[in-house]
Amino acid sequence: MPDPQYKPYLRLDGYRPATRRVEEEFDLCISMYDNELTTLAEHHTADGRQSFLVLHDASAIYGVPGESQLVALHLARDVETRTFTLDSARVPLPSLAQSWLIQRRCPVKAIDAPDGWGTRPADETTVALERRLRDHGNRMTLVDSYSGEGYPTAETRVLLESRDPRASHPYRLLLEVADLRTGTHTLREGAFETAEAALDWLEDRSSPLPTPTPTPVRSLPARPAGPASAPDRTR
Repeated sequence: MPDPQYKPYLRLDGYRPATRRVEEEFDLCISMYDNELTTLAEHHTADGRQSFLVLHDASAIYGVPGESQLVALHLARDVETRTFTLDSARVPLPSLAQSWLIQRRCPVKAIDAPDGWGTRPADETTVALERRLRDHGNRMTLVDSYSGEGYPTAETRVLLESRDPRASHPYRLLLEVADLRTGTHTLREGAFETAEAALDWLEDRSSPLPTPTPTPVRSLPARPAGPASAPDRTR
């Protein structure tokens, strides 16, 4: 298998995919959109064996309506055989991308959002919720999402399901509203008994978003909020 050429931000010069499956997954998740990808955050281990990246895919707006525009990417290199493997996920919010990478042992502080990463949190409620999703996103499973486009505001909607079978309101609806004039965004959370109730609220919105009741943090096995790998995209 010939040694392919890769973009510098991936640090893969001199490496090749470990298997044919890895090569196909890389082509599907990265190569197909490479010219549209922008690195938002990255961390590379000192030994050169691992890289953790959050990428923005500008081409997503031309694909399936509402498709998530962020790609979380974990690269693992075998420096002896000069091969690599990868794992990736397409997610709707930066905090969920961070959570996905942290669950793969990326240091928390290493993947913090740098200055200039999208819009800024507009208030402390947004900051606190984003931090909780970043640190405990593995406690939820991504059910559905829609990343909206528009000006002067753009709304992203995310539906999560709790992995705790004892949760009384296991479905959480996240609403991120970006104000593109001020360069800020708010993030709010609602709790629902069923996915249908959350979707009904989205359609109606005549009542306030139901505020979740704080619950004790229980120990759960680590698993990121999001799919194990980036889904296929139909053009």
